[in-house]
Amino acid sequence: MTRAAFTAPTLVGALWAAGLGSLAVITLAHPGSTRMHAWPWSLAFATAVLAPALILIRRAFDTARPLALPAPAWTWTALGAAGAIMLSALASPYQGPSLLWSAPLLGGLAFFFATFDWLHGADEPATNRRDKLIGRAVAFLGVAAATSLVMWLSWWPTHGLGNALAGRNGYTLGHSNYTAGLALLLLPCALGLLRRANRAARMTGLLGAGLGLALLFTSGSRAGVIGLAVLAGTGLLAAPLAPKKKLLLALALLIGGALFTAANPRTREFFTPADPADAPNLSNVQRSAMLTAGLRMGGDRPLLGWGPGTTPLAFPRYRAGLEGGVENALQLHSTPVQLWAELGAAGVAAALALLVLAIRAARAQPIAAIALAGYGVFAVFDWQLDVPIFACAIATLAALLAPPLGTPVSVNGARALGGCAVACLALIVAFGRVDPTPALNARALALTVERTAENDARAVALLRESLALNPDQEIAHSNLAWLLVATDPLAAERHFRAAARLVPDKGGVYFGLGLACLNQVRSDRAARAFALEGLNDPAFLASPYWRDPAIAALREATAAHLAALVPLARARLAPGGWAAAQLDRVALLAPGRGADGPERAYRRTRPGYPVLMRNLDLVVPPDVFVVRETTTAPDPAIPLPPKGWLPSPILVELLAATVPPIPKS
Repeated sequence: MTRAAFTAPTLVGALWAAGLGSLAVITLAHPGSTRMHAWPWSLAFATAVLAPALILIRRAFDTARPLALPAPAWTWTALGAAGAIMLSALASPYQGPSLLWSAPLLGGLAFFFATFDWLHGADEPATNRRDKLIGRAVAFLGVAAATSLVMWLSWWPTHGLGNALAGRNGYTLGHSNYTAGLALLLLPCALGLLRRANRAARMTGLLGAGLGLALLFTSGSRAGVIGLAVLAGTGLLAAPLAPKKKLLLALALLIGGALFTAANPRTREFFTPADPADAPNLSNVQRSAMLTAGLRMGGDRPLLGWGPGTTPLAFPRYRAGLEGGVENALQLHSTPVQLWAELGAAGVAAALALLVLAIRAARAQPIAAIALAGYGVFAVFDWQLDVPIFACAIATLAALLAPPLGTPVSVNGARALGGCAVACLALIVAFGRVDPTPALNARALALTVERTAENDARAVALLRESLALNPDQEIAHSNLAWLLVATDPLAAERHFRAAARLVPDKGGVYFGLGLACLNQVRSDRAARAFALEGLNDPAFLASPYWRDPAIAALREATAAHLAALVPLARARLAPGGWAAAQLDRVALLAPGRGADGPERAYRRTRPGYPVLMRNLDLVVPPDVFVVRETTTAPDPAIPLPPKGWLPSPILVELLAATVPPIPKS
């Protein structure tokens, strides 16, 4: 069917320019994945997400040229995904923020339809448009890769190659996992250009492939290496080569992959077995905890999940039951787990349907299929679709794979799709709301920088208002407790216990609980809380706080409680492991030993809080608790584990366990 070509300039052309320009800005402005949450970069983020939706709406109601749509299976799968996202957001207990954070996912779906329409909606053959699209994608991702490597190379001379590799290349999006994701999307598209007859295209492909490999190597991503292996394997299967040549090429790829992996100190861990006596790998602990939390989150809301983008709000409900890891999480580092937790079975079903369609269309467009295969396996170990460049890249690959409808699109069908886009946009605008609690918490804690009775009273009111909106906030409970510990110790005790139930390994929470008990003249409970603090953070046992006469009077009782808690903890630990060895060391310590040495005092800040709340315009909040530490270890002969070394469920049990009162000497 012949279609009338667009003439420039048009509204659609202007929207494409604005959307892609904004996408470039937030992709290249390091650190893009977090900077896009700060003004004025957030304007570029909003434009990159909104432009595809406006393009789709404009094209759906265009009477001059019918909207080109993919085959029904693809159209209905995309619409089903959009429906799952919107229903999940509307049903979420955090409806307002979830509606706002449905926008990046919905923007990616709109980008799929808009890109497909561009591919198939002109007099120019679709094959020519596909070639142009792949070339432009390689150019876009190649610029991002080159920018990343230039930034990394500028850092290398002052730190040395070993430190640079160990630190991993997080340019330009702010994290090495994003760097690896870009590399995996770039590589197959760039290699696909090598088959072109045009010499310039082949040179571009060769340059892009080199940039992609260098980018992946500097990222140090173990999941990236797995994704690279899948790219190589699927590419080899799709290559039109004789079996003997494939076997030789497979051997060469295997040797090259092994050398590639061994050359980077982080990916070299694939070849190094873990020593059970060593401390657990922090990254592995965090990923395991996030996997557990995500499975439990989806299990509690299996149909529609907690809502798009709500992981930072829902994760605290599950933190106490995890073996360790971060106090709160922006994402769960696994796309299937993220979909299950935030979108439930509806989101997982939509993703599986897309996977089936992509497999069925793989022979027709092998480059796009290979790219999706490598990135898809990598995505099992990370979640990146809330960053627009990845949502748009996946949408582009899907548009390349999707076959056309085959018959002219009816006016009513196009308008129905446009109406769906308008409805989604209207719901987000009408009911989407920024979560007010982070701003309340940040305002409250900013007031406590200068401690006055008036500032403290205002901070208490703000924190109580925040907790009334969302009671699952450790930051609000613990800081409110510290503000009340002297004036209302009973209320402070309740909030310290609430904070401990949310983040059991939070430093200072059991010390604060002990002070609240001490201020209620409950010395035995205070000593027990101090012992629990020492178990969680052994450095506390040498804190200068033990110089205070009221606290020093509880040294013997605290030591007795510590001795009673140690066997309870030991019963939950695997014998002979790293944690059991640390417990043996902690059991040798005495409260107050070394507390008379030189000290430093400071208040901890929470630099990650604005990122977690997706609002970098917030002031980084400081905790009320003043940490006092000696500059020497409690016992230099006994190396101690760090704060939070004991698994959280054990701390929860110890907090609730009934321990007989310690007899007074």
